[in-house]
Amino acid sequence: MLTTDAADSRTSLLLTVLAIAGAAAFIGITGWQLTWGGGPFLWHISQPSSWQGALEVGGLGVLIVAGVLLNRRWALLVLVVLPALLVLRRHGTDIPLVLDLIQFEIVIGLGMALRRLLRLPAATGSADYLLAFLGGFALWSVAAWTVSALDLGSIKALRWLTLLLALPAVFGGQRPLTVFLWQRLRAQPAAGRFWGAVLLAWLLSLFVRGRYAIGYDSLWYGLRAEFVLAPGDSLFEPLGLVSPVYYFPKIYEAFLLPLSGLGSNSVVGGMSVLLLVLLLLTCRQLMRAVAVPERAQLPLLAVIATLPALANFAFDAKPEVFATLLVMLSALFGIDWLRTRRWPALALMAAAVALACSAKMAAIPFAGVLVLATLAAALRPRPATPGLATGPAVDARLAAATLALALAAAVFVLARTWLLTGLPTIGPDPLFKLWLALGFELREPAGTLNWTQAQDWREVPPLVLDWLLRPQRLPHIVVSWTGNVWLWLAVLALAAAALGRQRVAAVPQRPWPLLALVAIGLVLAVGNRYLVRGGDGNYFLYALLPAIILAGGAAFGRLATAPRAFAVALACLPAFALFQAGYSFISGAWTPGTRAFDLNLDTSWRDMRRSRAGQLEWAGLIRISGHLREADGVPRVTGAVEESAMNWLPARFEDVGTISYSRPDYIRSADGFRRFLDTQGIDYLILPRPDIDRQPPRVPPAVAQVAADLAQAPGVQRIVDRRYELLDLSGLDAAARDRLLRVTAR
Repeated sequence: MLTTDAADSRTSLLLTVLAIAGAAAFIGITGWQLTWGGGPFLWHISQPSSWQGALEVGGLGVLIVAGVLLNRRWALLVLVVLPALLVLRRHGTDIPLVLDLIQFEIVIGLGMALRRLLRLPAATGSADYLLAFLGGFALWSVAAWTVSALDLGSIKALRWLTLLLALPAVFGGQRPLTVFLWQRLRAQPAAGRFWGAVLLAWLLSLFVRGRYAIGYDSLWYGLRAEFVLAPGDSLFEPLGLVSPVYYFPKIYEAFLLPLSGLGSNSVVGGMSVLLLVLLLLTCRQLMRAVAVPERAQLPLLAVIATLPALANFAFDAKPEVFATLLVMLSALFGIDWLRTRRWPALALMAAAVALACSAKMAAIPFAGVLVLATLAAALRPRPATPGLATGPAVDARLAAATLALALAAAVFVLARTWLLTGLPTIGPDPLFKLWLALGFELREPAGTLNWTQAQDWREVPPLVLDWLLRPQRLPHIVVSWTGNVWLWLAVLALAAAALGRQRVAAVPQRPWPLLALVAIGLVLAVGNRYLVRGGDGNYFLYALLPAIILAGGAAFGRLATAPRAFAVALACLPAFALFQAGYSFISGAWTPGTRAFDLNLDTSWRDMRRSRAGQLEWAGLIRISGHLREADGVPRVTGAVEESAMNWLPARFEDVGTISYSRPDYIRSADGFRRFLDTQGIDYLILPRPDIDRQPPRVPPAVAQVAADLAQAPGVQRIVDRRYELLDLSGLDAAARDRLLRVTAR
């Protein structure tokens, strides 16, 4: 019979072997599948931009880690600051980082100004800065949407408004978050400084990556705000666009308007990298709330930061990181409220939920279930030793002000969608059907889509396997992988529990908000069939991060009584993080790495200008784009143009293929298309020439018929380019336009 020590040693050995074997299998199988096993990434790895870019980023990381570990002023200057500035300058991302930091710190400063106005004590921890961002963002949004409602909200005006709001922000009397974090990093012990330096290097690499990796959706609407969101003086201006993406909640895109129109995708997308810092701070707070051992917290943060489903959107113009931050904050405040039953925590949860739902429709079901689960859990008795999730008690006046501002901002966002589409929200499916049942009507030209389909349950087992180990089989997941580290952690936790290992530090009360997010994420993942098999990885971020945090707490909390297994499992986390970082570096937006080695240090920070010219030249649209630039205002254009080039046009362009998905009646007949051109005031039509050297985009028969009629009409100007032709109706008088469009359509 085994002694207690022998049994303990045996279970520790079993857990050690399981940790190593599981990590090796999860990483090794996935890596093989992505490369030699049929995946697409061998070519990506072989590109100089990948391996030379990785050497550059890796070298920068080594220098930053060395400098931070030495923690001397000369070392920080020579090994951290100067190399970082050199890399940023080489890629033309130094000025974008400065511009993003200015607006980022202004918003946090506004939140600090609220604290000072209420005569609250100075901020002392990261939780105070998270609260400041929440309140400051809501305040900025209310100000920006108010001037927009007054038809004073041009992009230039919003820049001046932001600078005006910098005055109270500066006098908020607090250290900028950047300074606060730098000082906290230097004050950490060696292990903390090491992981902080690793995260800093990764964040810098993400910011640089954003210059080169431009996602399709970002280019579709995120980087075209000056054309498709606020080309005039108001966010409430009807733009004549069809696709529902233009009518989604736009509070985050509105926040980026002061940075839009500068000719730099790094400026617009780079804000997400800074928000990722806040998200990681929130995750650290959540780890403490669920009793994740201190030694495991920073390695787990590295795993979260490198998760491709998150990292590949961290340099994106989409609101993925922002919405995820707000949902995680909602969970944090919900946990605090359940433990303390202080109503300010509940008010802050409501504020974060309101802003999350104003940023991303995908957040709505997660936020809804989180709220319901939190309220239901409140029916249980309050724990005897509640603990705190967010630090010191939040002042009731600050919580009330933050909630009022957040609700006001959410009302503005809701009003925009309602005024432009006739519905409070244009999705998701259950809400869309609810609005129609209540008598609301979808207003032209806004369209909609069938977002999901009934699940074929026979498809679920192979689908789960593909999510975990064969992401190359899923068209969108392959570049936004949801990872498998959460499952590895969960298996370790279950094995430790089965072998009798108890948690060293018990969680005072079950973290119901986090559990609810994981549960609804599982339901949405396997209960729906998405238009693209497996959906997109960013759909599930609201569940993935809680899953990693909860599984990490359960695994390392139980392994703490088995030091050898704990150390080995902890050592596996950097392996997962390194694998995920490499995967992200070559996959985001299907763009490998950054740039091959060169000594060019005069790279322009206005990167989109050169990219736009190159794409339009390749597509044969240079002459047409020049003609559109000379048009009065922002020209409204439709037609059939290659996907790789259509969103680079300097105009409010919408492809007829996209229109056909959301409003097929506009494209089904010639009369329907004429009516669309007439009612939406469209003056420009672009179609491919029949003799182009590449496969042309498809032109629906009705569109081709109308184009042929217009091309023969007097007064319609034809601009013939190398591969495309533009029909310009802007020179027609009202009577001529009526004859060509309105009368024919009757």
